[in-house]
Amino acid sequence: MTVMTRIASAFGVTRAQDAAGSLAQVAPPPRTPALGDPRGMIAVYRAVQVITTACAQLPLIVERGGAILTGAQVPALIRQPDPRLGRSAWITHMVASLALHGNAYARIERDPGGAVLALRPLDPRKVWVRVNPTTHALVFGAEGTTLTRDDILHAHLQPAAVSEPLGLGPVQAARADLAGAARIRDFAAQWFDGTGQPTGILTSDAATYEDAVRVRNAWNGLDEKGERVDQSMNPSGIKVLPRGFQYSPLAISPKDAQWVEAQEFSILQVARLFGVPSTLMLAAPQGGSMTYSNVEQDWISFTRFSLMAYLRPLEEALSDVAARGQDVRFNLDALLRSDTKTRYDAYAVALANGFMTVDEVRALENRDPITPEEPQ
Repeated sequence: MTVMTRIASAFGVTRAQDAAGSLAQVAPPPRTPALGDPRGMIAVYRAVQVITTACAQLPLIVERGGAILTGAQVPALIRQPDPRLGRSAWITHMVASLALHGNAYARIERDPGGAVLALRPLDPRKVWVRVNPTTHALVFGAEGTTLTRDDILHAHLQPAAVSEPLGLGPVQAARADLAGAARIRDFAAQWFDGTGQPTGILTSDAATYEDAVRVRNAWNGLDEKGERVDQSMNPSGIKVLPRGFQYSPLAISPKDAQWVEAQEFSILQVARLFGVPSTLMLAAPQGGSMTYSNVEQDWISFTRFSLMAYLRPLEEALSDVAARGQDVRFNLDALLRSDTKTRYDAYAVALANGFMTVDEVRALENRDPITPEEPQ
């Protein structure tokens, strides 16, 4: 073994032929850290919650020939994509799949005539996608069955690689950064238990070494042999000190430990990763100022450049399974206009100039049209 080989081995670098008997080449050690459910981190859970909540409250609009369908004209598939779930719950399932995995799938269930009955969300971790090398058609595998595009609704975020049918989600793209944030969280939680940092000091002016050891063990719930004492009779963990002993707790300032700064940085990193404004993450960078105008602009940018990354793939996927000539889209007006008064003022201008009707306005507000018997 050469000197360079020994150095490489010390750093965990091996030759590919040593590991698999293939062509000789340098193979770097794996850099994909294990990361469980990222929603175990508060910032990730909050970011996914903000995105799914924003998407779930948006009404779906169906257009045909430039006209918006209303009332009974709207296909039942769009009003409730899966009869087993509410519309908002269905959107939440699909958007959460996109945010956490980069891909969202739904099994298309049809009646004997081929009409779509339901779009049942699938766990993206249990779906595989391949490309037929001959026809270049997509082939899906789910629930132990091989499926085609006619059987699966598939939406994804930006492609993991050019020409690949799979999407790359924020969690997959920044797995190493999220693992680092998780380590900061775990380090803070285990500071006293796992680092040997004492929680306090027992002092006495007259105790011998043996007395000190005995009192310390009793304080920690150990007997004279160092074995754990049954605490069932003392569930609240009350401590009793012998005469002459005093207990002084040791506390470390979170600021001194730089936990606050590290965790704030992690929150802002997650906010950037998911494209969520820091105001919606209930956090703000130090030195930043929040006014009504810049918060409103943040929300508009969030709608246009973050939410649309999730909404547009779902719009196209739903349009593909809708009847020919029908386009499905989300109504973003409620998010792009910040308050009810501004929205209603815009409707008043549209009604006064005759380029919108009352029923069209009601559709934008997710309300049923006025029947002919009701006054307009």
